Amino acid sequence: MGEGTKETRNGRPRHGARAEAGSEKLATQIGESVTRLARRLRAGSARRLAPFGLTDAEARAFRMVGRAPAPLRMSEIARRIQIVPRSATTIIEGLETKGLVAREIDPADRRSILVRVTDAGARLHREIGHARDRTAVELFSRLAPPDQAALAALLVAAEAADEQTPGEKGLAGGIGSRR
Repeated sequence: MGEGTKETRNGRPRHGARAEAGSEKLATQIGESVTRLARRLRAGSARRLAPFGLTDAEARAFRMVGRAPAPLRMSEIARRIQIVPRSATTIIEGLETKGLVAREIDPADRRSILVRVTDAGARLHREIGHARDRTAVELFSRLAPPDQAALAALLVAAEAADEQTPGEKGLAGGIGSRR
């Protein structure tokens, strides 16, 4: 390492206070840009989800249950979308009323409730996936393909770094909500 360079706790080189301040400023700018883009994605998704009659919270839970290879416990749904179990119950009740999911007692633990997608829910899940894809394409297709690839790689790296935060499960329980 060069003169004036120290190693940080994570083993990466630190190049003095000025470089650190610049890095913090850049990190803040990145955070603001990601937040603005996330808002645009949510707004576009909400606009495309409106015809399906789902709230954003219902859509998040529904997408997760729809992607799961097996029925999920209510507690797992709450954990994955980072809400309290009672809120998950309310959301799942709404989806059940719409005929998109069904709740069943877990045969392995009769105190737990499992949630699975119904046949009608599976069809709608595919339609919603296409609507979300169109929203992302609308936003990111303005970038040249090499820039899209670079952005995707950087976001995956940022998500992986967040998930590896020592002593906790990332700054926000992991950047992505795919869990």
